[in-house]
Amino acid sequence: MIRALAVGLLTLPLVAGGVQGPVRLREKDGRLRATLKDCVAILEPVEAPVPVAGPSSPVSIRTVGKQFIPRVAIATPGTEVTFPNLDHILHNVFSVTQGNRFDTGHYSPGDAPRVKVTSPGLVKLYCNVHHQMNAFLWVVTTPFAQVLDGRMGVQFHQVPAGTYRLRLWHPESGEKAWTVQIGPGVTQGAWELEVSLPALEPHKNKFGRNYAPLADDRNY
Repeated sequence: MIRALAVGLLTLPLVAGGVQGPVRLREKDGRLRATLKDCVAILEPVEAPVPVAGPSSPVSIRTVGKQFIPRVAIATPGTEVTFPNLDHILHNVFSVTQGNRFDTGHYSPGDAPRVKVTSPGLVKLYCNVHHQMNAFLWVVTTPFAQVLDGRMGVQFHQVPAGTYRLRLWHPESGEKAWTVQIGPGVTQGAWELEVSLPALEPHKNKFGRNYAPLADDRNY
């Protein structure tokens, strides 16, 4: 599903342009990954006016089959995030990210605890019950941010002219940034990320300890 950040915009300057171009995600063996699933593009002003990004629409990150769906999402400061439990088991979502720490506690099937994110940056989400569950929420202050699921690359329109930093990120590549100059018309480019990180980042539980092995996790 293609999902771009929906926020309220101020009136744009008369001179506005855009930036677009392909993004490639290269595997360790040199092959190109078939999709850009979970890849994020963020366009931030360096020397440019930019519309104010107010609180975005509420974000829903579901727990389904012991997975977070979507695994990657975007919000702005002040946005409410809900975690509907669509499984038949307990979950406990938490984050120890500085500025956006929270702990839902254990919650039952059908429940949907809510939290509000406040600080810009990457928020890493985990489940205290299931070690294999992880998700990521980018909290941004620019209205120009996209999750590239279903896309071939970056495509931003109606961007005020000026100098920007284009940040690309993927859970298995980390972040890479480029300076982009935008004027009237569309600025073309091509960008690449390299896979170098594990699909599941090693992490502790919410108490800072290793996860306890479960003899039978069917009910948890």
